[in-house]
Amino acid sequence: MEINPVELLEEMLQRGEQTVFPTLRKCAERFVDIFNDTCIQQRIREKFESLEEFQPDITRCKNANTLFDKLKHLKQLFEDMEDKIVESGIESFLSRLFNTGFIGLITEENLDFLASDDLDKTQRVEKFLHYLEHGAQKKEDTRRAFEEYIETWKRNNRRWGSDAINKAEKEMRANFDNEGALSEKFILQLINEITAKFEPLRDKLVAARQTYGPSLAVVSQTSSAASWLLKLAFGPVAGAALSDAVSCPNATRAITPGWFDNTSRFITQYLNNRKTDGELSAFIRNEKLELDLHHFKEHIDPWLIELSHKINEFKRNAFGKSYILSKEMILREIDRMRTLLYAIVLNKPELIEKHRRQLGEMVQDAAKLQTTKGHESILPSISFGQLPLPGGNRERVLLIKFVLSSSLGQKAMNEVMSKISNLFDNVESSSKKVENGATVVEIKIRTDDNISTKVARCISSLADLQVRAVLVGDFGLCGFRHAMNPAFNRIYSINSVDKAEGFKSTHFSGSLDRGGEPYFCPNGWRRYSIDVGLTGAEFEAKYKNWHVAYHGTEGHVAMAILVNGIRASGQGCFIVAGQGAVYLSPSIEYSSHPRYAGIWQIKDKYVQMVLQVRVDRNLVFEKRQGTLSGAQPIDPPMDSNFLSNNELEWVIKWPPGTSISSAGGVLVYGIMLRVTDQHPNTLPQNVWWAKK
Repeated sequence: MEINPVELLEEMLQRGEQTVFPTLRKCAERFVDIFNDTCIQQRIREKFESLEEFQPDITRCKNANTLFDKLKHLKQLFEDMEDKIVESGIESFLSRLFNTGFIGLITEENLDFLASDDLDKTQRVEKFLHYLEHGAQKKEDTRRAFEEYIETWKRNNRRWGSDAINKAEKEMRANFDNEGALSEKFILQLINEITAKFEPLRDKLVAARQTYGPSLAVVSQTSSAASWLLKLAFGPVAGAALSDAVSCPNATRAITPGWFDNTSRFITQYLNNRKTDGELSAFIRNEKLELDLHHFKEHIDPWLIELSHKINEFKRNAFGKSYILSKEMILREIDRMRTLLYAIVLNKPELIEKHRRQLGEMVQDAAKLQTTKGHESILPSISFGQLPLPGGNRERVLLIKFVLSSSLGQKAMNEVMSKISNLFDNVESSSKKVENGATVVEIKIRTDDNISTKVARCISSLADLQVRAVLVGDFGLCGFRHAMNPAFNRIYSINSVDKAEGFKSTHFSGSLDRGGEPYFCPNGWRRYSIDVGLTGAEFEAKYKNWHVAYHGTEGHVAMAILVNGIRASGQGCFIVAGQGAVYLSPSIEYSSHPRYAGIWQIKDKYVQMVLQVRVDRNLVFEKRQGTLSGAQPIDPPMDSNFLSNNELEWVIKWPPGTSISSAGGVLVYGIMLRVTDQHPNTLPQNVWWAKK
């Protein structure tokens, strides 16, 4: 008996619900208990008390005798402060959870203790503390590996062009840096402040470049012994820079347009860990900046004196009180997310109405939340609806709503609206109104950024403003955009003999060229097309030359992927410690192995799921041999479309724990289902499964 398309999708969601949502709710309850535990809150405060240890580092930076050493000490100071803040681990972890709809509680590595019924609360707190400590220990290695990856990735993908590379790099950094949301907010503020101190140097440095020549002409007679003394006094790197500067026969150089801006930008990139010590040394030497040390000291040193006060202010503002979560709001958000998932995939009016009611009740109750202690502040729940799709020439204008505490007075609410707007760039409009009995600040922003990450990073600032809930995107008040695009649903079979309601029967012989890689007809499979925000002509124009590949997955994980993109794993084949990878295959049969794509039964049918993706032809990835039994190089070809098993796995190196989307070069555009009367392990094409 044939199953109609909506029934199949609904069954997929229900299986995911049975597998995921009960566990997710249980893990969420336990996580809130852990987060609100006094032991965790105390640990955060203890970590931030240790920021006072940096006073000697500030003094060392202030007393540096070379520009190289001053900037190096300053960069090290920022890195050490960031690591110390990130060691608390709590807020970065929380930001990541909101960003992924709390699904990370059951997909995050090493969090299985949340689902275990064999532990009590005290034991879970200890496990979580260990998890955070482990994450802090890995941070430095992961950051280093990430920066190395970014540089390699940029070199290998020059063909993309600078605009595309910059956009993809921005997304990668936004995803990766969400790990250190709180620390980044503070450290970037410091870097921005110190960068602003460079601007008054503009006239002084430009003028100085015209006056060094005569004085250096005398110094240029310095002997090699003097050069040796400089290196001995200031170290080999800084000493070499000074030696080169003073021994140059003519230090005067032409000032090219934008020279100062380029110099300021380079130093900022260095402080942001985008340039190495060696690159800084070479830059200082080439630009003869050591001769300007006194100018830099004049502007930087007073700021360093202020830094101690800034650290104390940060400690008071960030952790002078406890930030707690509302268990009730988190659990209701998970239920709302479940209803939203059903509504956008199945497009049923009754589900849209149910979601509208749930959302209204959430807004109403969020505004009424009150703290039980004066030193506590409630972190807002963050809800993500449908975000505007990229594509075509459409502008991405995003609506964000902030539900304010009902305890705020009218004057305070007006002040909060202004402060909220200041947290975001490119705000087109802001307003305040009453919805469902609650006061809501509404802003519209134009953005191409990872806005979910941006909102999550502001979570403590929003809590301080008594924002109780944040709604990002479209929540169906004017109707949902259906997540699927039935016009492009296909069923593939030899000679197009298979038919199914809601699918266009399709077949092609041989292979099609997709960006230099073969695309074989996925016979025996049907595709549910995902709405990617493009017309058929726009999709063909943009993605015609992108490779076709597949990613085997379970139904509940597929839903998370549709929302967040495919997430890179830090554990798997062909990577080393600190690396991550996304694994795809050009063979749908390889991707459908039960290890990747589970088998479930609906009525009298067996069903498997695989995601169909497009991969930018300019994205660099490694082609590796199959790793499953029966699909290794020593085995006969497991897929008759391929001559061997040597290139069945496509490995895209990607920062671990972060997601890759179309901006990074991977677009998920189809849910592939295989629906059969017999168990898939009895199908002729799957005989290789039997090999152990």
